[in-house]
Amino acid sequence: MYWIEEIHRKWSASIAHVFLLHFNVWDTVDGNASVIEYLMQSPLVSEREILICYNRSAGIWFPIPSHKKVLLEDLGLAASDSAGIEEIIPRDPVAALMLVEDALRLSVPDCNGGLRAKAAVIIDYAETLVPAAELAQMSPGDRTVLTTLLRWARDRQIADLGSPVFLVAENLSDVNRALRSASSRVEAVQVPLPDLEDRQRYIRALAEKYAIDGRPNMRDITVQQMARLTAGLKKLHVEDIFLRSGADVAVTPDLVKERKRDIISAEYGDVLQIIDPELDFGSIGGMENVKEFFRKNVIRPLREGNSRRCPTGVLMPGPAGTGKTILAEAVARESGVNCCSLNLAKIMNRWVGSSEANLEKALQCIEALAPTITIIDELDQSGLSRNSSGDSGVSSRLFKRLLEFMADDRHRGKVVFLGMTNRPDLIDAALKRPGRMDRKVPVLPPDEGERADIFRVVFTKYAISHALSGEELEAAAAATDGYTGAEIRALVLKAADVAEDAGSDTVKPEHLQYALEVFRPTTGDIDLMT
Repeated sequence: MYWIEEIHRKWSASIAHVFLLHFNVWDTVDGNASVIEYLMQSPLVSEREILICYNRSAGIWFPIPSHKKVLLEDLGLAASDSAGIEEIIPRDPVAALMLVEDALRLSVPDCNGGLRAKAAVIIDYAETLVPAAELAQMSPGDRTVLTTLLRWARDRQIADLGSPVFLVAENLSDVNRALRSASSRVEAVQVPLPDLEDRQRYIRALAEKYAIDGRPNMRDITVQQMARLTAGLKKLHVEDIFLRSGADVAVTPDLVKERKRDIISAEYGDVLQIIDPELDFGSIGGMENVKEFFRKNVIRPLREGNSRRCPTGVLMPGPAGTGKTILAEAVARESGVNCCSLNLAKIMNRWVGSSEANLEKALQCIEALAPTITIIDELDQSGLSRNSSGDSGVSSRLFKRLLEFMADDRHRGKVVFLGMTNRPDLIDAALKRPGRMDRKVPVLPPDEGERADIFRVVFTKYAISHALSGEELEAAAAATDGYTGAEIRALVLKAADVAEDAGSDTVKPEHLQYALEVFRPTTGDIDLMT
């Protein structure tokens, strides 16, 4: 668990003693312990004589009951009976943190003749104590709590002792901005979603745990396949899939996909959609030059780990109906990596802070899915730019955060953005610069040869029987000058309807000819978009 190693490294180097754990903090770690329980087992916490936990609901509590007596005796607050002890320990956040601070200043001699911290503190649901609100909007109590936590992080006595303090919150953006700033001395540590190998180990354990008659209750799916399909899910979610199986219901690919779709929708509010592409390049007619570009610059680099050649993002401008979205999904399929779709239009929310939280959660999931291809459709319609007005600067802040994420060089070769647009002239120039959308690959209406290829692919894809010769398909391609791939597909389906109405199960030349006469393209502004 490299996140716990990161904490130990930064604590040992005296970089920080106050840590803010976020993202996948309520998941199980090894199948038995939660993240907080796993943290308690680490030497940084378990070697302390006093471990204090606190949240607004439960107040101060002690995972090891004897620690309560030790603390009260050290502070000279011991009472004669248990009722008196309960009265001594306050529940109110301000008073409770004052008591906790006294504990953080306690010390014991170390083996080198110096002093070391005697207590460790874990505060969960930190966002309820220091919410992401403007200072003027916070209650006096919340402002006092915020000041107290900031003071702990900068306090020289507590820092010299190295008394570890852990704040736990699921969404980093829900925590007050002052605690997230670089000057706060509070180190934010992300607890990631389980990676592929971690999910494989956990699925094997669950398959054994929920076996029926000694056999794993899995049908038409292997452990490796299930691990791949569950990308983006927590371990709790993976176990939920097994819990929904039973004697009459086996774990199948359909069950996994259905539960994943429901879970992702509930977790990310439709802002992020995990995609399992079914089409490859063989299912797309034409665009050979574009396909070759993606093979050389995205697919092979992702497969081979060549991060230098892999672009951060590829902008795919072109008229509507030219197959940009299908092409992007096919690139993900050919690459063999995870694929998701980021819906920027749905990020905006009327509640203060919700939009920022939505984007942050989506970006965290994208990071956890790496290597991944992230599709952003209708990029020009997102409404995000540096010049947005009328929304108190929300759009501008969201746009800035997205630019920061895309420009982070640590994501090169791990996260590739594929942006589609009909109007690249409406996109902010900051998004189109190298380092964000590195490459621009126009996806234009097909030429005559590509249109003939698209006719063949559509007939095959929809299993439509036809009696058209190669010359007749080429003639149809010549008659559809200016048609997009979407319009050719609609034309073929129209011809199939005509054949069916005529009592034929095969599309014949006269059926296609009639469809050509009555079908009218509806895509507008193709010349402008081109």
